[in-house]
Amino acid sequence: MATSKKLNLVFTADLHWGVPRGMSANLGLSQSLRENPPDVLVLAGDIGHAEYFEECLENFSHINCIKALVPGNHDIWVSDTPEKGDSYQLYTEILPKLAAKYKFHYLDQAPLHLPDWKLSLVGTINWYDYSWSEASLKKLFPDELHRLSSKRFTRGQHNDFNFVRWQYDDKSFTQKVVAKLALHMQEVVDLQHQMIVVTHHPACKAISFPSQGMAPTLDSLLWEALGGNDLLEQELIKFKESIAYLFSGHTHRERIEDWNGMRGYNIGGDYHYKRVLELSWPDREVSSQEFYSSPDPA
Repeated sequence: MATSKKLNLVFTADLHWGVPRGMSANLGLSQSLRENPPDVLVLAGDIGHAEYFEECLENFSHINCIKALVPGNHDIWVSDTPEKGDSYQLYTEILPKLAAKYKFHYLDQAPLHLPDWKLSLVGTINWYDYSWSEASLKKLFPDELHRLSSKRFTRGQHNDFNFVRWQYDDKSFTQKVVAKLALHMQEVVDLQHQMIVVTHHPACKAISFPSQGMAPTLDSLLWEALGGNDLLEQELIKFKESIAYLFSGHTHRERIEDWNGMRGYNIGGDYHYKRVLELSWPDREVSSQEFYSSPDPA
């Protein structure tokens, strides 16, 4: 039987635990949650590279609530040190064990069901397969397609090229994680629950990088190509009647969009400030709060 009690869920992303300029904001956020714990806390990726992933989870483990996460691309970066394994081992073995150690539900492996509210959380790191802008790149910059595999912009290079090390290419890994999430969404539908979808890379292009209203540049198209994928969008549309919300991170840009009948949020937050979104269920009220590193730039 469904309960009449309200459920308070908090979502945050891109904590990048361990980066000095963001730590006072992170600590302020975690202290606020300790003092006023939600019912559910969800971390939507880029939690903390290497040893800082565990340090972050240990800090939040003292908050008395249900906890869940999806990892981000930074969380699966590896160095040349072979004993730490490759990025796929991190994603499928090491990070799930750390999540379990600190009582975080690892959404990439299974949905989190909240039967009293007939609600479930599903989630994935999500990935990119260039589909958001590959056609435009071919049309506008046909001689620059090599940049997709090298991840090299006109200035600088995406560090996934340097630190994501595994047997997959971007397209095959995207297919793998989207197929798994589709199975999880079907599981939720079979339970006749509503679902909240949590991803690190944006779940749909509508909540990715904001459009600047100008003609696309080579770099802007490359960022789109490395931002998400059409495959997940297609799966989300199939399940849209059961999807209450989409929550994503990665871009460090706050966005709210209605997309194909679904309300999507990019949580936002950057290295120097952190942002949380608080959802009250079932009345579906969403509010936000920001935490700045000192001195407060405002």
